[in-house]
Amino acid sequence: MSPSTVQRILAELVLKPHRVRYFLTRTDPLFEEKMAEILDLYLHPPRRCRILCLDEKTHSQALERLHPTLPLRPGLVERQEFEYLRHGTVDLFAAFDVGTGEVFAQCYQRHTNLEFRHFLRTLRARDPDSRWHLIVDNAGYHKKHAVLDWCAAQRPKVTLHWLPSHGSWLNQVEMWFSILSRKCLRRASVRSTQDLRALIHRFIHTWNTHFAHPFEWTYTGKPLAVAPQHYELLAASPANTTWRVSRETPLHWQ
Repeated sequence: MSPSTVQRILAELVLKPHRVRYFLTRTDPLFEEKMAEILDLYLHPPRRCRILCLDEKTHSQALERLHPTLPLRPGLVERQEFEYLRHGTVDLFAAFDVGTGEVFAQCYQRHTNLEFRHFLRTLRARDPDSRWHLIVDNAGYHKKHAVLDWCAAQRPKVTLHWLPSHGSWLNQVEMWFSILSRKCLRRASVRSTQDLRALIHRFIHTWNTHFAHPFEWTYTGKPLAVAPQHYELLAASPANTTWRVSRETPLHWQ
């Protein structure tokens, strides 16, 4: 069978054997219940309370490029030196305020329950009079007795909400980490961990001053629903079959 015949058959059947897509099997028996609790906080936030999404971005590397990055030019993309020197790593603890979009973060050398408690005490000192709802994942140091006892002793009350296993995508601070990586860390060239810490804190100050905004959360826990009549089948030939969504009817969540 000739390569062109194989290509034609695969195209007609819309098969792409060279591609693979990952999926993750849910192992948490209470996944739906925990997810519903988190989504209810996002979609129906309680009054006079602060909702804070907490997580850590661990092992951020302080990389120094061996040669300067060549800037963007007409017809040429930005070019970055492939080789670099490593000057250590930084662990970033961050809290994203769901109501305002502001971020409070601190850098540490490690990520244990000691650093986590120090981060919580520093965060609390900035806002001692509000009731908190903290959204955290199931990392072991988040569930240490010292951490739970500290939260239980706080007045006004601090309530912990645990993400379901394999549910980190429900944590809004992960979206902010993505922004931090794309707009700050990806092109960074620093000579020490101190320089990396200073760079991160400058970015956070700029974010809070000019760009902080609450993310528009629309996911309700139900799958995306698109009516069949909103699709148009474009079939110029059997080997070129494409689906697209009609522009007149945008996608929506139900």
